[in-house]
Amino acid sequence: MKMKTLKEAIVAHAEGLGDLFKFSAEHTCWSMLHSLERFTDMEVLGAKEVTAGVFLSFEHYLLASGCSQNTSACYFRALRAICREAERKKELKDIRQLFNGIFMGYEETRKRALNIEQLRAVAEVDLEDAPRLGMARDLFILSYYLRGIPFIDLAYLRKTDIHDNVLCYHRSKTGRVLSITLEPWMWEIIERYRCENPDSPYLLRIIRNPGSILEERRQYESALRLYNKHLYRLSIQLGLGVRLTSYVARHTWATLAYNEDIPVSKISAGLSHASEEITHTYLRSFSTEQLAVVNLQMASLINPAAEKQWKGKKKEIGRDKERKSSKNKLHTGVPIPGRKRNDSGGKGTVFN
Repeated sequence: MKMKTLKEAIVAHAEGLGDLFKFSAEHTCWSMLHSLERFTDMEVLGAKEVTAGVFLSFEHYLLASGCSQNTSACYFRALRAICREAERKKELKDIRQLFNGIFMGYEETRKRALNIEQLRAVAEVDLEDAPRLGMARDLFILSYYLRGIPFIDLAYLRKTDIHDNVLCYHRSKTGRVLSITLEPWMWEIIERYRCENPDSPYLLRIIRNPGSILEERRQYESALRLYNKHLYRLSIQLGLGVRLTSYVARHTWATLAYNEDIPVSKISAGLSHASEEITHTYLRSFSTEQLAVVNLQMASLINPAAEKQWKGKKKEIGRDKERKSSKNKLHTGVPIPGRKRNDSGGKGTVFN
């Protein structure tokens, strides 16, 4: 038996995730381990002591301690991955029975997406006198423009990820490559917050000082905390009724895309949902150009320049469809107001 204790396996798994820059999954493992240590003596919980009864009792402990159903499920999905790894190494046997009766799904939570009016309020608010909120807002809108790019991927974008006006990057969570055509409204924000340090490989001023993996990770985590703090302040200031976080931009892009009658297959491809079976079928079905049209439609909801371009694109698509079939009709876009920009020049920062 190679695995002395479950704690040893969790620590090794967490450190491996950190080496792969999967910081969110690593954080989940450490949080789960801390909860396990409060629940039982992890120093003596070896392979023989890992039973379905122990895990079921741990679930009851988590819920009784005020842990949400989704957090508990997240912990157990991490535990399942660790146990599967141990099973492959023949350190555990028949791990399926260990998780019998334990909830590992997703429970619907509070609303995490903005409607069009709320998104416009965020995009249009004048934050010239609040540069830190302005930067947080601009990065939030950039995240939306970039098909809901997660903050960790935004922070680790490299200058070399842009080729011929196309951004190509690996999503940290799945390792999949995403390609996004960069439009003028995206460049406007990128240029405002472009990293000016010639020694830095990173595109934006989020990880400001290149260094070791650990040093850069600390900068990222600090930036994420401040980003969410300023987004929360902005949501209170605007009276949105929805708490803004780094992930709301992603949920908003997907929700509004669905409301715009964009096929779920294209939404999944745009988000690169590797965990969904339907995504595996469709990921290679749509070209960068097709997804660029989807993204243009989403940007047109809040950006006047994108709206104008989208109207032209719709006419072009309409002519193509009319040639193919007189029965096809286009979805009508929604007119939107202009956007007030933060004219601070981007020199202020939310991350210092």
